[in-house]
Amino acid sequence: MNNKHRALWAVGALLAVFLGLLIWYLWTHPAPRALAPGDVATSTIPFVDEPLHIIDNGPYHEIDAAYPSATPLSATAGAEADAEAVSAMRTFAQNIVGTFKESAENDLPGLGTFAEGRKYTMDIDYRLYESPKTISYVYVIYQDTLGAHPNAYYRTFTFDRATGEALHLDDLFVLGAPYLQRLSERTRSDLVTILAQRGEMTPQEVDTDYINSGTMPNSDSFNNFALDGDNLLMIFPPYQVAPYVYGTIEVPIPLSSLSGILRPEYRP
Repeated sequence: MNNKHRALWAVGALLAVFLGLLIWYLWTHPAPRALAPGDVATSTIPFVDEPLHIIDNGPYHEIDAAYPSATPLSATAGAEADAEAVSAMRTFAQNIVGTFKESAENDLPGLGTFAEGRKYTMDIDYRLYESPKTISYVYVIYQDTLGAHPNAYYRTFTFDRATGEALHLDDLFVLGAPYLQRLSERTRSDLVTILAQRGEMTPQEVDTDYINSGTMPNSDSFNNFALDGDNLLMIFPPYQVAPYVYGTIEVPIPLSSLSGILRPEYRP
């Protein structure tokens, strides 16, 4: 009997421990609430991007173009929006690879001994920038076409987190807003300070004619942009606002300084 009683006490103790753990789990892990109207579903699965590459090597070219395999849109706008964003960036990479390859095959055979044993090379990489309402991809395209030095230029993509919609710069602003004039004035002022610091000179010594030519209040001047946190980041590749030696120049503009002309959904 003593052994039986001890066994029963042991089973009872184990059941008590199990019930205690179950109650603790249910208390600390409440069931998820149902989505209310207007809520955006979010995934608990961490966003993971394993970059994909288009690699194309031939007698006249070497190309490595990266693009994302997934975007954060899958957690907010859904799988279809994510797939469309990836497809748009893949198509961009494929098109630019094809154009560059064709250029190499057309140019190099006619350059004779100058090009002997040499190739056109291109490398495409990207960075992801995030803000509360958007995600942005900034692609930098490095090309060496056997000139004095390689060149770099940019292509940017911005997407609305909630809808997955691809956004152009004018989509951020209310209809009719003088946003190009505002961006022109702001970047001209900031670029003088940036170039003076970078070139170790006074603001009076900065070539403002060069800056002004690259920041005219038109869409061509501000093609390359991203939303980074609470900033609108304007990107100027080499030669646009200063000589090549200054490289790429980025100008962050606080969204709060543009709130009067931003669409409500993109205000900080």
